[in-house]
Amino acid sequence: MANQSSPPPNTQQSRFIQTKPDKLKVGMYVDLNCSWFKHPFASKTFKITSENELAIIRGLGLSSVLVDPGLSDDERIAQRDSDTVKGGEGVSSNAAAHARPFSDRTPVHPTITRYKESLQQADAVYKETLAQSTKVLNDVRAGSGAGLMAAKEMVNSLADLILDDATSSAMGSLLGVQDLDDTNSLHAMNVSVLSMLVGRQFDLGPEHIKTLGIAGLLHDIGEQQLLPHLREKRERMTDEDRNAVQQHVEFGLRMLEKFPGLPDGVTEVVRHHHERIDGSGYPSQAQGSRLSLLSRILMVVDEYDCLINAPDIRQNLTPTEALSKLYITGKTTFSEEVVVALIQMLSVYPPGTVVELNDKSLGLVISINLQSRMRPLIILYDPTVNQENPNIANLSYDTHRTIVRSVTKNELSREVSDYLNLSRWTGYFINSSLESLHEAPAA
Repeated sequence: MANQSSPPPNTQQSRFIQTKPDKLKVGMYVDLNCSWFKHPFASKTFKITSENELAIIRGLGLSSVLVDPGLSDDERIAQRDSDTVKGGEGVSSNAAAHARPFSDRTPVHPTITRYKESLQQADAVYKETLAQSTKVLNDVRAGSGAGLMAAKEMVNSLADLILDDATSSAMGSLLGVQDLDDTNSLHAMNVSVLSMLVGRQFDLGPEHIKTLGIAGLLHDIGEQQLLPHLREKRERMTDEDRNAVQQHVEFGLRMLEKFPGLPDGVTEVVRHHHERIDGSGYPSQAQGSRLSLLSRILMVVDEYDCLINAPDIRQNLTPTEALSKLYITGKTTFSEEVVVALIQMLSVYPPGTVVELNDKSLGLVISINLQSRMRPLIILYDPTVNQENPNIANLSYDTHRTIVRSVTKNELSREVSDYLNLSRWTGYFINSSLESLHEAPAA
């Protein structure tokens, strides 16, 4: 698909008129006049260059679009074929209007069967988008409109999962288990998905959730312009190194300037993702009152993913340790309400956390229970059972068992640590048959 052109400088004198999609022709200059996430193009204003683009526009479900005869190839044809819509009919509403509000959704009570089905669905979409991520980000860095369109499609697909209660729960199980050689792309994907999940905690509408998703995907896009030794180096940096690394924000903004159709909300979040509410961040030392909620969400999520996926694997914190650090030490630098929302979303015991139960058993948290976050799905450590058929504690219904505490890595033997490995068990649920899943009887 051809890259979409930005509006020429004289658009202030444009004479846009409302036109029905079936009256459009190749050569017309249009303004789709809808949410950026509603359409697959790099910008909502452009000249139609092919029948394929016509078909896509007509498939968007819009009752009308805007046409500028003066910027179209043949002003007379555009003027004659434009069918002005009477006032009040308007353009069809954007994606936010088509999504059911959270309060209208029937609560989904997680069961082992539903978790497996949701995980398989989420895993298929997430792996597909993850596989595309490196190429898509490289295309965006190169200024490709097709790359930005692909990025938007990826975020729309992920947002569909996140806006659904069942698959949203499963997404948390996938973030820590993916395998991708390009760690920068993996970080971008993790931040994108986790930011959208946190956005749900604030009851943000689909439009804002998708803005978080695309900003999360693109937030570090300028890092590739850093010198190679700075892209990997994060410890023992000199002041000169730190100043150089901080330039990646400006580099990224310059790349995004190539896409004038990108919503302002996206670039604002990218600009502010390294700011801190006490003014200690960069590049402009903006403080809390100047930082939007979306910016404050991405700041926290970016830091959380860096803590659990440090460049030096020996420095990695467990999810529980990272949440604790953010809550205790981040109260002055991060928005406390966002840190609390992250904890609420992941629960005090995020997927991947090893816990001790009140019956002294150990288990691995493998899911987020949106209805009761302290009662997730847990794989129990039991070396006496066939490891192809593990014991599963579904605390949603098992009222006899409760979580007593999280267990740190250094408390576990190698045998227990290997058994209670999130990647292994997420893969097990994705690949297993329902007949092989068994709940452990309550003690």
